[in-house]
Amino acid sequence: MCDRLATKIRLYLLVLGTPLLAVPTTLGAEILRLGGPGGWSEWTLPGDAVDVADGVLKPAFVRQNIDAVQNAATFGGGIRAAGTALNRAPLLIDGDMETAWTPASEAPLEDWWIEVDLGRVVSARTIRLHFAEGGEPLEFFKVFTSDGEPFFTSAGVAIEGTLRYNKRRLYSFNQDRVIEIDFGLKPLQHIRIQADKKTLGAQLSELSVESVGDNLSLGARERGGQIDVHSLVGSGRDERHENPLISRNLIDGDITSYWGRKEGRGVTPVGLFILDLGVLFWVDRVRLLGDFTGLPTTGERARTRFGSINYLWYKMSGSDGSLAPDGSLRWVSLGELPESLRNRRDIVHFEERFPPMKLRYVRLLFGMTSGALSGTTAEFQVFGEGFPAALTALSPIFDLGGKKTISALDWRALVPPATRLEIRSRTGNLLDEEYFFYDKNGKEVSARKYDKLIPSFRGRIDTVRTIGSDWSNWSPVYEVSGQGFLSPGPRQFAQIEVQLLSEDPFSAPALETLTLHFHPPLVQQTLAEIYPAEVDPGAPQNFTYFLRTTATSANRGFDQILLSSSAAVHFKTLRINGEAASVQIEERDDGTLLVLDHAVRRSGLLEIDFESTLYLNQTRFDALLFNSNLEGQVQQVDAGDASETV
Repeated sequence: MCDRLATKIRLYLLVLGTPLLAVPTTLGAEILRLGGPGGWSEWTLPGDAVDVADGVLKPAFVRQNIDAVQNAATFGGGIRAAGTALNRAPLLIDGDMETAWTPASEAPLEDWWIEVDLGRVVSARTIRLHFAEGGEPLEFFKVFTSDGEPFFTSAGVAIEGTLRYNKRRLYSFNQDRVIEIDFGLKPLQHIRIQADKKTLGAQLSELSVESVGDNLSLGARERGGQIDVHSLVGSGRDERHENPLISRNLIDGDITSYWGRKEGRGVTPVGLFILDLGVLFWVDRVRLLGDFTGLPTTGERARTRFGSINYLWYKMSGSDGSLAPDGSLRWVSLGELPESLRNRRDIVHFEERFPPMKLRYVRLLFGMTSGALSGTTAEFQVFGEGFPAALTALSPIFDLGGKKTISALDWRALVPPATRLEIRSRTGNLLDEEYFFYDKNGKEVSARKYDKLIPSFRGRIDTVRTIGSDWSNWSPVYEVSGQGFLSPGPRQFAQIEVQLLSEDPFSAPALETLTLHFHPPLVQQTLAEIYPAEVDPGAPQNFTYFLRTTATSANRGFDQILLSSSAAVHFKTLRINGEAASVQIEERDDGTLLVLDHAVRRSGLLEIDFESTLYLNQTRFDALLFNSNLEGQVQQVDAGDASETV
């Protein structure tokens, strides 16, 4: 690095990054405390990947082998209908074996039925119906199941609100209090229990559905993810990026909506799905549901259903988001399906299982149509277990009420082994505003179209504030709670980024509170630069550190300057507005402290002469301002054009 043949060593001012200890608040100091119940509501969070229900920011656990009934309400499900005792119907799915739905004895037999909607299609392993210990089990009854298939008109159009129960189980002379139905991981959304004969005192205490687990594809968009579909891959100009509104059908939890493609005879196109889960999860299983439930059974369009196929072949791969040398995502193989005629219709559900691995993206390259046949896919399901491996929470932009100096950031958190909590900050004075226009129905429209609408057809206008051009980059990660603030100041606005990371799927960090300590600036503005900016390596050199301050009558000023560098600094003189100033020197582990006789409270130029010998390129020089009467109040110095002579 100190090669004599090298060119000049370049210096630069780094006004950030010096750790400070948080101290008790003093005159003018303020505190912004974040977190607690309701404290995370304004943050940008990755959907269902986080849990803030108890006021603590922590990752949400992804489960396997769940009861899909218990969170049906999350997806808009629950009791769909009941022929009798509707007010007690929720007791069938409340998770409590001590409560029960009891059909009214006086109700006619045709009303002894109840329907449950899981809210989304699940890959069901087992259905269990429990009859209460204190009552009688139904003796004659049927259990109907449906994946959500509707009825169709004679023209092949789905009839909205209708439901076809396409499977049933018949029970006669039943005496069992627990009925189990092996469902074989087939798609399931609706269950109907219907009595064929009254059994007085019958009490149905609980219905449960064991499914594979939490389907990570649901909620991908709310986490910031999406699914992209490309058709005719590799065909050059004919390659198509499908409409996102259609692509979303693959991850909407509705098996009756689907993505499909039909090409001409002799064409065997290649398709591509890329699913972004929005967050890095531990994943061990992917299921592809190719059911034709959403295709019509009647009318001219019925030919589509009976002429549809699934995958001729596929290659599945995954990525954790890391990049290859060319900047593309780095992919690893998750499995593949060899080409076979059986894949056309004999196999409807496809599955790949693999050891748990950190994945954010799942990619499927496939051949999907042959001849004049249509290729369809109904649902793309992804499963795993454990806490997310990485997620990011972003605070709103905090307005400090004018230019303020943030002196320290502290937090309270639980960080178990194999986990990390990474906190960064950024600051600025300028904000940009972006406007979003909506009609009276809540549909987003352009500003031009909005202006053309008559007043009664206009809806709301949303204003979104974003960071302006003067904002700093994200700071380095804070190492310890109570550390000095690492972003420039004084500034009016600040923002915090929190990353929750884990290398153990069964362990995760949790952030309870964050606290910003800030105060009015010692001076309104600082600008600093150093001369010369380039020197020969390994030779003693005289330097001047120029510090220009802008102050107002409200500023308390400063009487101490901490100058630190990765190279040794030997102080010589200090001038204030061209006049020599008396100064005391205190050598500290973190640099050279210059103690002035009196506080600098007016605008002016300070020149600090010192000697140093540099060996490394881009040698750092840091500066901090203190006021000895304001304990704990520190101001960082901004790099900028401080002297007209440099």
